[in-house]
Amino acid sequence: MNRKSILLILLCLVFLPVAYPQQGVVEGRLINGTDPSIVVRSVELDVVELGMGMRIIKTAVSDNSGRFRIEGLPSSGRLMLRAIYKDVNYHAQFNMDSSGKANVEIEVFEPTTSMQEIRVEDVRMAFQIVGDQLQSLESVTLNNKTRPPRTLMNPAGNFRFPKASGITELPQVRVTGPGSSMPVVQAPLESPDGQSYYSLYPLKPGVTMFEVRQALPYAERQYVFKKRAYQDIASIDIGISPMDLSISGDGLSKVSTNSEQNFAVYRSVPVKAGTEITWMFSGGTSAPEPVADSRIEEMPDVISRNTLIISPLLLMAFILVLWYACNHMQRASDKTANPRSRELKERRERLLNILADLDHRHDINALGRQEYLRQREKHKQQLRRISLLLKM
Repeated sequence: MNRKSILLILLCLVFLPVAYPQQGVVEGRLINGTDPSIVVRSVELDVVELGMGMRIIKTAVSDNSGRFRIEGLPSSGRLMLRAIYKDVNYHAQFNMDSSGKANVEIEVFEPTTSMQEIRVEDVRMAFQIVGDQLQSLESVTLNNKTRPPRTLMNPAGNFRFPKASGITELPQVRVTGPGSSMPVVQAPLESPDGQSYYSLYPLKPGVTMFEVRQALPYAERQYVFKKRAYQDIASIDIGISPMDLSISGDGLSKVSTNSEQNFAVYRSVPVKAGTEITWMFSGGTSAPEPVADSRIEEMPDVISRNTLIISPLLLMAFILVLWYACNHMQRASDKTANPRSRELKERRERLLNILADLDHRHDINALGRQEYLRQREKHKQQLRRISLLLKM
């Protein structure tokens, strides 16, 4: 071998790591948190790249002992491993170490359809007048205390709330699962009898919080709100804004008022499962937008005891005012936009709704995985093209 050939080989060895960067590897196992003797075998796994959206970059299946090893992954960046066990997604985030490796264990649970050990720990509601609507926000905290731990997965619904009379818009539901700080937005499903809505979001062991936003008709400045309790509730804290919005009903008592922020807090007596609550709303004027203030001040005991209801109320008031203003400005802008731009924006909204529906159908196992991935990629390509056209 001549000197020129040797030099060429040495150069290739020097630059090889640059041309072919090290690939990451994740390995680990699935553990059954309900019964460790049950081997979690042949479970579908997805490696999801986090950041700008959630993109599946690798798929695999656990072996007969519940172990897995997935190669060819990015050696840097935020990644998540998702396991699909008995129609429920379990996941864990991970990062590669300096050698491009990661070890992950994911705990999964057997399903149950019984609500017997699911407790309602906290219920808070807020009502605010916005234009000719009475906007409502309900926050319900459920604690899954099943022993041994199981995941509630009931085809008839894991969380249910009554359909308010007179509504013309589908309620908005956000769910925050155990150990998560990022809520998932869901479209609720309507019951066959048309009297309630429900969510199929699985209740894993631990605390899950549901937030329900509804727009109630209030053009006549009066509304009768009815709510059926599907489980025992210790009490309900109710925030209303503005203060001159009147609320009445059996077992309600005023807890506090705040003239500066223009709201009041009420509390109900304990509510038994199967009981129907009736509250009458009347009057009220538009509440001013709250002023953000980062100072922490000492409050009277009665207020500090109700921080959990007051904070969501103020947040809702602020968000709703901005939401109303933004939608109003968007409608005004759309009137002056050219027809082509309006058409593209309408198509973009339709595609976003289609993508959300695909995700929901996949989550409830109503759409096969391969078909889900195919349709999702097709609609995402259309969405990217519309986004480019809107920027031109």
